[in-house]
Amino acid sequence: ENEKEHPASLAKLFTIEYARSLAAPDTLVTVTEGALEHVKKDSSLASLQAGETYSLQDLFAAMLVPSGNDAAYVVADYIGGLNHPDASNADERIRLFLEDLQSHLQKQGWTDTRLYDPSGYDFEGTTTAADLKEVCDLLLKESWFRNIVSQHSYEATLADGTTKTWKNTNRFLDPEDPYYNEKVQGVKTGSLGKDYNLIVLYHTGNKEFLIVSLGSNSDDSRYDDLSYLLRTIEESSYLKH
Repeated sequence: ENEKEHPASLAKLFTIEYARSLAAPDTLVTVTEGALEHVKKDSSLASLQAGETYSLQDLFAAMLVPSGNDAAYVVADYIGGLNHPDASNADERIRLFLEDLQSHLQKQGWTDTRLYDPSGYDFEGTTTAADLKEVCDLLLKESWFRNIVSQHSYEATLADGTTKTWKNTNRFLDPEDPYYNEKVQGVKTGSLGKDYNLIVLYHTGNKEFLIVSLGSNSDDSRYDDLSYLLRTIEESSYLKH
């Protein structure tokens, strides 16, 4: 559990945990053009548009459900400006956000986690299953987080009253997918290059399991790997006690 791996989009969990410590979920945040300019080619997106205004909670949902990299930069831009009101542009605000985030990770004791991009689209960042387990433990104490990650689709209401719907990247939550499992309650997918990661919150009987899987070699294999573990849990004598 202490082996260093690339977090990919699981990095968004650390971005969210830090951001929620500084601003309330109902805080309104306007998408800036400067933040969207950070989005890299082939990123997963929530299709945010400059000038749109969302609650911070809905931006978290945009990061968690469709795994929107655009939403991660918008949150980093906003929190960076909150901490550094003198920062003159999105580049500076996001850079300062990442510096502050790294300090926060160190204070939390997540010393094996180093992030260079708030979305996780970065081949140098590292984390461990142990650090991911701890950040999930903290986030799962929040009812809004549990609600977001458990949904197959999420509808956000913008400040102007319009709505936007996102589909979850977690195939365990899709009733139309062969990997669907009604006992899975979230949490997050992440993929980058040849690494396919998946964190699953599994509820069976009166017990809850958090499983962190890093480094599967394809999209299907991460669900095969987790399905094997979930079957093992169901067949174990542990549940009978």
